Amino acid sequence: MIFTEQPKWLSDLKLGCQMYESFYTFIQQLFPDFKIDFLLLEPLIKSKKLHRGEFLVQEGEVCNFVGFTLKGCLRTFVLKNGKEYTLFFHPEQQTFGDYERFQKYQPTRFSFQAVEESEVIIFDHQVMQFFETIPQGQKFLRLVAEDLAFSLRDKLLSLFLDPPEERYLNLLQTEPKLLQRIPQHYLASYLGIEPQSLSRLKRRVHQKVIS
Repeated sequence: MIFTEQPKWLSDLKLGCQMYESFYTFIQQLFPDFKIDFLLLEPLIKSKKLHRGEFLVQEGEVCNFVGFTLKGCLRTFVLKNGKEYTLFFHPEQQTFGDYERFQKYQPTRFSFQAVEESEVIIFDHQVMQFFETIPQGQKFLRLVAEDLAFSLRDKLLSLFLDPPEERYLNLLQTEPKLLQRIPQHYLASYLGIEPQSLSRLKRRVHQKVIS
C-alpha cells in the first residue's frame, strides 16, 4: 500500500521527526481518525540501514518486527528445493513482515533482503505495546495486520490464477519505475519464470503495447 499526499500537520513536527514523515503519512492515510502523539512514539522507533543484498531476516530466524521502508527497496522471498521464489517487493512507504510469526515469537518461513541501498523502520514488541495502550491503537494494529494479510492473499491468488505475462503487465502499469530498479533475476523469480524466459516475455509485451 503506497501513499504520497502529506497532511498539513506534518510541517509542525519537530526537526528530529522529519526522517519518519513518510510513516506518519502512512498512519494518517490508513486511519485518518487516529490521534497519536508522535513525539512520544518517535523515541521508540528504530531504523536500520541495509546494503544491497543484505538480509534483514532470513528463513528460520525469529521475525521480531514489522517493517516499513523509508528508502530503497526490499523483497520478501521463500525457498523451495533450494530455489528462490520472490513474493513481494517493498519500495518506499510500504509495510512488510511476517505478522503472525512476529506475534507468536516463532521462526519465519520468509527471508527479507535489500534489493538496493535501503533504510527501514523496525517496529518491535515495545512499539506494539505502545500502540496497544493508547486510544484506538489496537484498531490501528488490526488495520496494519489486515493490510499485510490482504497483500499476501492477493499475491497468492495472482500466483494461482494469473499467467506471468499478466503479472508483468500489472507491474508495468502500476509501478513502472520500480521495474527499472529490480535486478532481472529477482523479477524473473517474482514472475515465476526462468531468467532466460524473461527477455522473451518482455519482447512479447512490448510488441503488444506498440501494435
